[in-house]
Amino acid sequence: MRPPLTAHEIHPRELTPEHEALWAQFRALDPRLAHPYFDVRFTQAAGDVPGGAVAILARGDRVAGFFPLQRRRNLVQPLAAPLSDYHGVIASPDEKISPQALMGTIGGALSADAWVGAAVPGFQRRERMATRVEGGAAALQSRLEAKNRKFWKNMKRKTRRLEEEVGPTRFTWDDRAPETLDWLIAAKRAQYARTRRHDIFACGWTLDLLTALRERHGEGFGLRIASLRTAKGELMAAEASLDDNRTLHLWFPVYDFAHRRYGPGMYLTWLQLKKAADEGYAEVDFGCGDGDYKASLADVMGYVWRGSAVSDRTTRTALTRLFDGRAPQPLRRLGASMSRRLDIINACEISPAGWMTGAASAGWAMISRKEAGTAS
Repeated sequence: MRPPLTAHEIHPRELTPEHEALWAQFRALDPRLAHPYFDVRFTQAAGDVPGGAVAILARGDRVAGFFPLQRRRNLVQPLAAPLSDYHGVIASPDEKISPQALMGTIGGALSADAWVGAAVPGFQRRERMATRVEGGAAALQSRLEAKNRKFWKNMKRKTRRLEEEVGPTRFTWDDRAPETLDWLIAAKRAQYARTRRHDIFACGWTLDLLTALRERHGEGFGLRIASLRTAKGELMAAEASLDDNRTLHLWFPVYDFAHRRYGPGMYLTWLQLKKAADEGYAEVDFGCGDGDYKASLADVMGYVWRGSAVSDRTTRTALTRLFDGRAPQPLRRLGASMSRRLDIINACEISPAGWMTGAASAGWAMISRKEAGTAS
């Protein structure tokens, strides 16, 4: 009989070289962990995230796994949420530590958006979209054009129109100009305001994390920024991606709204795919989602899981019970939508004032969207 699972939490900066070696060993045993989010350097870069910690999971005197996390009162989230697009326990595959087992050990209420691992009972399955890019750009283009000729015909038409009406463009694979990141963040914040989504960069620490990852990029890991400019140097599109020289995880894409009819964001995505293929990358990851462009550029490469797990010693609130599987379907949909919004706000906002402002804005956005849908 195996010893029971136990845990203690340390700060990410307290990880020792022995911890790092074991972390790398666990990742090497499980192909699902071969992603930059599960690199110990991502956890270390997120060391200043408020409430950040690493749960060291053990069986007896043997370390069984690691779980990077952040605590927001009783809520447990993956470290760096809402920026942690994938998350889970870094452990040997034979451990099979489920979210429920994890929470039974560390306590609290876990909210996971893209749990990597075996199927989780009660969790929603989500598709992970990615493109394999081995073999070079020419082979990649041939495969993708055969997949959706109409999509590629439309993109080529927009690109020709861009060159005719705006002029030649300049693609930069690794744009290190400080103003590019500033422009990207400003454009992303404007997008959040336009679409009435919570501004994840208003809290400050999220931008600090991107900056820390950008500073690490010379180590073969970190934040890569690609850009598309006019011949005069004006930015038309940019994207910040998490990069470990094997997988390029497309993260924060933005484009100049004034040039939207040319599809500069999509064109930049394609240029990055080609460059990654020629640079010897294995995969370009698009994350989860339903966007039409993802289906044209990527394939389903596996599944992740969205849901929540509560330890036996954590009290379920009346609100939680109201929105669970026993509630009517319309109420469950409302609860799921509001819950995802609140997860983002809980992750970002660490002050009561910030939380209240964010929650009020989220509620108003949902009401406004519902009224607009009724009016139409």
